[in-house]
Amino acid sequence: MVRRSLILMATLLALSAAAAGAAIAPSWNSGYNGWWPAGFGYPPITVQSVSKQCSVTVYGPTFHEPRSGSTQDYGGGTSCASGVGTKTLTIYDQVLGQDGHTWYTISGSKFTAGPSNGNPLRMIRNRTAHIGHVYRSVATAKLTNVPNGHAGCSLTGTCNVTYLITATGRRIAP
Repeated sequence: MVRRSLILMATLLALSAAAAGAAIAPSWNSGYNGWWPAGFGYPPITVQSVSKQCSVTVYGPTFHEPRSGSTQDYGGGTSCASGVGTKTLTIYDQVLGQDGHTWYTISGSKFTAGPSNGNPLRMIRNRTAHIGHVYRSVATAKLTNVPNGHAGCSLTGTCNVTYLITATGRRIAP
């Protein structure tokens, strides 16, 4: 009986892992959230802070093929509930190395916006894409002076905290 249960659990786990991997595929999209441009790529990925009141989202890379050659958009956004805190957003594009494991930040692709009290803080960049390379985008948000939401924090001076949140896009080739 135990053996059957283990086999059943292993089968279900394998099927759910296969289904999860097959559920998301890159496709042509018409853009996201009214500000991200259309192109070929994956949906954005959002990562929340431990407190769930702030998040960072990585967009792209999203590929285009204008007459002048292949280009890609990459970017990110960050926001906090009720607009609390000071936000700094850094985005950059990476390319997969020849070993198939190491990611390299593309020179000149790193940009920072902020610090800003605005909500949301977003950024888009565009650069050349080369056929045969594998890319991913990274967005990191540094959120300072964010209330931690714990009662009695004024007694310990820990009412405001700083979060560093990173969202990494999926690997994709044009």
